[in-house]
Amino acid sequence: MTSPNRSRPETAAEHGTVSDVSELGESDRGEGGGCVPRRFYSVGEATRDLADVLLRGPLLARAYTGGLDRRLRERVMVAVSQVNACSECARVHRRWARRAGVSPTELEALRVGDLEHLDPRSRAAVSYAVARAERRFAEPVPPDVEESAREHLTAGEVDQVDAVARAMTLANLSLSTLTERGPTRRTGIGHHPVFARVWSHTSGKVGSAGERSELLAGLSGRVLEVGAGDGRNFAHYPEGVAEVLAVEPEPYLRRLASRAALEAPVQITVVDGTAESLPHDDGAFDSVVTSLVLCSVVDQQIALAELHRVLVPGGELRFFEHVIAEGTFGQAVQTSLDRSGIWPQLGAGCHLARDTVAAIADAGFSVEQVRRFTSGPGPVGPPFVLGIARRQPGP
Repeated sequence: MTSPNRSRPETAAEHGTVSDVSELGESDRGEGGGCVPRRFYSVGEATRDLADVLLRGPLLARAYTGGLDRRLRERVMVAVSQVNACSECARVHRRWARRAGVSPTELEALRVGDLEHLDPRSRAAVSYAVARAERRFAEPVPPDVEESAREHLTAGEVDQVDAVARAMTLANLSLSTLTERGPTRRTGIGHHPVFARVWSHTSGKVGSAGERSELLAGLSGRVLEVGAGDGRNFAHYPEGVAEVLAVEPEPYLRRLASRAALEAPVQITVVDGTAESLPHDDGAFDSVVTSLVLCSVVDQQIALAELHRVLVPGGELRFFEHVIAEGTFGQAVQTSLDRSGIWPQLGAGCHLARDTVAAIADAGFSVEQVRRFTSGPGPVGPPFVLGIARRQPGP
């Protein structure tokens, strides 16, 4: 359609509709906005999209800490969840949008894909985000949608909308993939099949071989490793270790860890279990190792009490964990992601804003050594700590 007052075609953003949403009939449109939830069909697909989102971490952080108007951002997230037909995500974001001041009229317009009730900036942002979500990450958005977005938004805002749309799509598809699997007899507190397969492809990028060797250097005697994952640490145990009992609740990761144990330089036995309930006697281990697990335990206080209990008096807790940032900007981003519920869902219970070093001290350990650094894929990695704490001698 050509507008008589314009020298270029009128875009969907200017006309006030998003076709892929508005063309769905009411009987087809669920609460999430689409007839069939979109999901991941392979581990490689999920890994690619996760890496893409991580690379845009700084833009995403900026979008959540003042870079984008809160109401505009919430409209974008509602629209993307609608297009991806993630009913649970859409329900959550409609609630957040109402709290941010988005009107019921606007929410209804987003639900049916009729954007004429939105202001031009929001209409352009929503149209751009929807186009990005529909095309996933590889294809560019249509030129007319891109042009409209850059006419109404700054370049920085367009980049932030793009990052939000990518992150929201990753969250939507991950949640829909997990939901589609449904509960099984094997499903339990540690059963996260999609996360496990993605993690097995990315764990090598979180923590270098040198950092893992540093974590385990000088250990001896009987060692308990809690949350062994795919056994990434096993190759770095020193020969002075007599035995390692590795606990891993996730079935797929436990199978990978069992294979890694066969190649380890020390004797390692991999078993099912969780940090909150260890079936071992008091003082059964000379050392305990945690590696990227205290962020995801259900109850950190109970888990640390269990680790304290199974250590011999004077025994060491070696920890490699990601933790809350020291600066207020990073803390705000981490806390927002945790409170959203989406990050913990994507990360098998992972919480970014835990002050794990303080929790270790509160559990009765004496923290003797802590080194802080950043690690992980992307230009800006999250904060990590690598350290040693000790159970005090005596009762």
